[in-house]
Amino acid sequence: MFDMIKEDFSQECRLSTYSGNFRKVFHALTAPGFQAVFLFRVSHALAAWRIPLLPVILQRLNELWTGVSISPQTRIGPGLVIYHFGGIVINSKAVLGSHCQLHHHVTIGNRKPGGASPRIGDRVVIGTGAVLIGDITIGDNAEIGANAVVLESVAAGGVAVGVPAKVVRVKK
Repeated sequence: MFDMIKEDFSQECRLSTYSGNFRKVFHALTAPGFQAVFLFRVSHALAAWRIPLLPVILQRLNELWTGVSISPQTRIGPGLVIYHFGGIVINSKAVLGSHCQLHHHVTIGNRKPGGASPRIGDRVVIGTGAVLIGDITIGDNAEIGANAVVLESVAAGGVAVGVPAKVVRVKK
């Protein structure tokens, strides 16, 4: 848990537009996006240790405090950055790789109750208002555009935009 939080914090500081170490650290600690990721990491660890009730309480606190709903059962790699927090919902069966970046109002979930959720690779950027649902895979280094509705898999390096989302190019 602590290694994951350390990497989340480091990534938040690296991507900060502030100059100077003190400003970057202060911004990271006070950013609601980092606070949401921190609360998720703690709730995830408590759930893994099979501590009853507390993980769900932290999830609800996270929802109230930051507007971000991430189930304690969700698997997320290190280095997650949430920009412009609020309105983010990530299903318990979703899997996110390392160093992903989410903007506000992103939904990652299933098409029907109990159905499969997306598997998202490493270094994926998901734009504002994007919806990723169903049994799909998003490859490493992919980008999902703002307000895209992704219903089909996106290859590594793909840039998907639109409703429904279509791959418009593949990055080298």
